[in-house]
Amino acid sequence: MNDSINDTTTVMEDLCPHSGVISWYTCVFELYAPTALFVDKYISPVLYFIGLFGNTLTIKIWSRRIRKTNTSALYLTVLALSDLLLLCLHSVMELQFTWGVSTLNKPTWCPVFFVFYMFAQYMSPLLIMGFTLERFISIAIPFKGERFSRRNRGALEIVVIIFVSILLAVPQIFGWAVLSDGECQGTGSDFFETWIWVSDILVFCVFPVVSLVLNILVINAVSRSIKLRRDTAPSYEMNGYSSKLLKTKSKDNNRARLRISTVTLLCVSFYRIFTVIPVAIIFALQYRIPPGDQTLSVREIGSDSTWRSFFDYFTAKKIIDEIGLSQYSCNVFLYYITANYFRNEVCRLFQSLTECRVRNSDARGRRSGTDISTKGTVVSLRKSFYD
Repeated sequence: MNDSINDTTTVMEDLCPHSGVISWYTCVFELYAPTALFVDKYISPVLYFIGLFGNTLTIKIWSRRIRKTNTSALYLTVLALSDLLLLCLHSVMELQFTWGVSTLNKPTWCPVFFVFYMFAQYMSPLLIMGFTLERFISIAIPFKGERFSRRNRGALEIVVIIFVSILLAVPQIFGWAVLSDGECQGTGSDFFETWIWVSDILVFCVFPVVSLVLNILVINAVSRSIKLRRDTAPSYEMNGYSSKLLKTKSKDNNRARLRISTVTLLCVSFYRIFTVIPVAIIFALQYRIPPGDQTLSVREIGSDSTWRSFFDYFTAKKIIDEIGLSQYSCNVFLYYITANYFRNEVCRLFQSLTECRVRNSDARGRRSGTDISTKGTVVSLRKSFYD
């Protein structure tokens, strides 16, 4: 009886050999936190597919609207590009840490990869705050907003945001390395941990809160402008100011278009804010819920209260991380719901694709129908079709 128990313990120990820190943790999670790994392995690819299709479509459509006075389209195009970059890099990281595929275990590539990865992550909150601030100036301070848009500062703002994101991401070089076990891991240096705390709190907490406050101010400004327009329009009609009324209507049309784009930007901004803040909170909790003693056997880990708390936290973290990852994939649905231009372009694109398929099927039918006719008739029909 004792021999069988010892054999079982030995088998469990052999399931998770200490060949590497990452591989050992992955093995333990498969035994005691299978839900977390299931979510990580099978939800992320779905978001990758949606993001690849949605961001590519977004870039194609919004890039057509980029003009000197349309900074919103520029921001949304760059946002889709950064989202696409992050999803590609996230898939590489998932192969390393979830599937056990060696994609980062190169001395130079390991730290450089995380510079690019964090750069893509930092871009999103900075872009959100950038176009939220731009929208606040356009709505709440309209006269300054007109001068602001005429100066075509959109491209310069994007360059500044890229530069700041790179500066925030460069210290990742000191935080990641391939250690003695041959795996890409965090170095655990004091400077790196301090920098991560400062930069993450700034980018993923302070900036979203600032964006949230600006969004609230924008909503209040839009509400006031709508109320003011309703109150002043009848007085123009009563006093017979026809020319002034025409000018007012022209301005109202411009403001209406501005409000429509504002609704789109507000939806994107709120969606990003409410998906990034839970991720930041769950990230901060990792220092309060550390893993248990790694010297315990695999069997003892399953009954240890510290490890059980960590497994519960890890499962919740993976679920919240997937919700956070959706912000890089699902903007296309917000654009389709809130932006008339985007919706019309999507319908026009798919309609043209459908018409092409119908034409191709008709062409194949004509070809098969004319094969039984004379050779000269077939040639003439094909010529007339392709012309």
